[in-house]
Amino acid sequence: MLSQIPKIDYRLLCNGGRASREEKGEFDKLKLALHRYGFLIIQNHPIAYEEIKNVFALYRSFFNQSIGDKYKVDMSQTSSNRGWASSKSERVNPDFQPDNKEVFDCGPDIRIKHNFECSPYYAKNIWPENIPFFRETIESFYNTCAELSMAILKQIEDALGYSNNYFADKFNLPMALLRCNYYPRRSNRFAKNDFGIAPHTDYGCLTLLFTEGTPGLEVELPSKKWERVNIKKNEMIVNFGEMLEIWTKKQVKATRHRVIRGNRERFSIPFFFNPQYDTVISNEPKILAGDYLSARYDETYVHKMA
Repeated sequence: MLSQIPKIDYRLLCNGGRASREEKGEFDKLKLALHRYGFLIIQNHPIAYEEIKNVFALYRSFFNQSIGDKYKVDMSQTSSNRGWASSKSERVNPDFQPDNKEVFDCGPDIRIKHNFECSPYYAKNIWPENIPFFRETIESFYNTCAELSMAILKQIEDALGYSNNYFADKFNLPMALLRCNYYPRRSNRFAKNDFGIAPHTDYGCLTLLFTEGTPGLEVELPSKKWERVNIKKNEMIVNFGEMLEIWTKKQVKATRHRVIRGNRERFSIPFFFNPQYDTVISNEPKILAGDYLSARYDETYVHKMA
C-alpha cells in the first residue's frame, strides 16, 4: 500500500525558483505536508548514507555497553536532558505508561557567553569516555543536521509566504537536541499497546528523523487511521512540532505519531531543531520558545518531575 505522506526530492525542492514543472511539484507537495499531514519523506538529501551508518554504529556501541558504563553518563543525575536515560525515563503521554526505550541526548556546544547559560536546556553535554571518536562524530553530525534543518526551514518560509530569512535570526543559539532512541525487542509478556513511544506530537519546531529500516513508526493520518512509515537508505523523515504550529498560527500541522515495538531491536536518530530561548512564538498570549519547551520537557522527563 502506497504511503499517503508526501515524498519530496530535496535536490528539486532546493534548486531555486519554481521554473520547471518538477520543481513546482515538489514545492506543492511541501505545502501539502505542512498544511495537511505534518510529515514528509525527503529523498536525495545531502547527508551521505555512510555518515549516517557510522553514526548509528557508534550509538549501537554505546547502548551495547554494560549498565554500569551507561550510568556514568546518566542524565537523571543532572537537572537537564544530557546523556543517557534508561527505559521508562520519559512519559510523552500521561494517558499511557512511560515509554519503553533508552535514549542518549546531546545539545549544542556553545563556547561563547550568552544570556541563557542558566537554562538547563543549554547545559553542557556529557560524553562516554570509552568509545573512540564518539564525541567528535556525534558533534559533527549535530552540526550537519542543524545546517540541513535551516535549509528546510528556508523552503518552509517560502511555502508560507513569509519574508526572506524570517527564521534565520531566530536560530543563532538554537535549543536543538540530537538523540538516539534504542527500542529493545518486545517480549510476549507485554500488552498489545506496549509503546516504544506513546501517541504524541513533537514539542518543538522541526524534526529530522533517520532510521535503519526496522519498522515501528506510525503516523496518524487526517482520516485518523494509523499508517506505518518505512523509508529507504537515501531518505529521511521530517515532521513538525507544536511550537511551529503555534508560531505559524496553525498554518503548519503538528501530527500525532507513535512507535510500536516489535520482535527486533530498533534504533532511530531524531534531531529536534528549535529556536533560540527568547524567540516569541505567540503574541496573544505571549509565549517564549524557551518557556514553552521547558514546560513540555519538565512534564516528560521522569527525573525532572521529582
